Amino acid sequence: MSSPVLWTPAPLEGLAILRKAFRMVPGPFSYTARGEGRVRGHMKKYWHVFSVSLQETMQHRASLIMDRVRSMALLLSLYFLWSALMQNQQSFLGYSKTQMFTYVLCMNLLRAFVLSTHAWDMVGEISSGRLSGYLMRPIHYIGFCLARDFSQKVVFFSSAVVEVTVLVLCLRTSLYIPKIPSSLVFFFLSVCSAFFIYFFMAFLVSSFAFWTSESSGPLFCFEMLLQFTAGVFFPLDILPHSLQRMLHVLPFPYLIYFPLSIYLEKIPRAEIIQGLGMQILWIGFMFWASKAVWRRGLSVYTAAGG
Repeated sequence: MSSPVLWTPAPLEGLAILRKAFRMVPGPFSYTARGEGRVRGHMKKYWHVFSVSLQETMQHRASLIMDRVRSMALLLSLYFLWSALMQNQQSFLGYSKTQMFTYVLCMNLLRAFVLSTHAWDMVGEISSGRLSGYLMRPIHYIGFCLARDFSQKVVFFSSAVVEVTVLVLCLRTSLYIPKIPSSLVFFFLSVCSAFFIYFFMAFLVSSFAFWTSESSGPLFCFEMLLQFTAGVFFPLDILPHSLQRMLHVLPFPYLIYFPLSIYLEKIPRAEIIQGLGMQILWIGFMFWASKAVWRRGLSVYTAAGG
């Protein structure tokens, strides 16, 4: 009686069998070309929103130029203000001349990247009823706003880089360079976190347009308060300690002041880790709050007939 013949698959055949098995098993290890194609399709949608919004931002040249002129006026005002205050001093309120001038110049870069937003467009879309057209499209509106905001941030940040470069070359200002390489890593992480904190914060405030047609007023007051409490006009550590502790309970200092403090190496490693943790908590809270207000607002918007 002959012995049974055992079949052993070739390496390529074995790989094909494993791939077929993974397709049959549901869960995170399953491989489906359809799922991969769905992800690529979603990414293409948001990339298309980004590219179209980028073109629209570049087409509105007058608005872009006026906004950059306003930012340049603020930058020059703060620069010459601190130059006059530190004219005969090597340091002022714990900052050297190089650190203070670096704070002012980098503030302009962070302000262009973090604090630029299309929140005013969202208010107009809700108030005018144009939101209905976006809700019928196969795209998530929060993702749409994120891609649209990022396009504006790219344009504004690129313009701010040119402005700061020209100012540094003309005034021959020396910039502070971090001595510890890890400071740059923490600075990058804090800027990314500040990006998402402000996005969800602006989305939350803009969502109040569901209940009032005058939501542009609260948005304007919100931006004015934000400029002061985020550290745009001056470093927050020059304030009294009691006021500093009160401000650090809020999310605003983590948008501009905290990333710049990391870059200038003004705070120790333990406070950096604690601050990054606070940024993550604020991202989670703002995301939850904006989603909750958005869903509640959609129910009111639908009941009103959109």
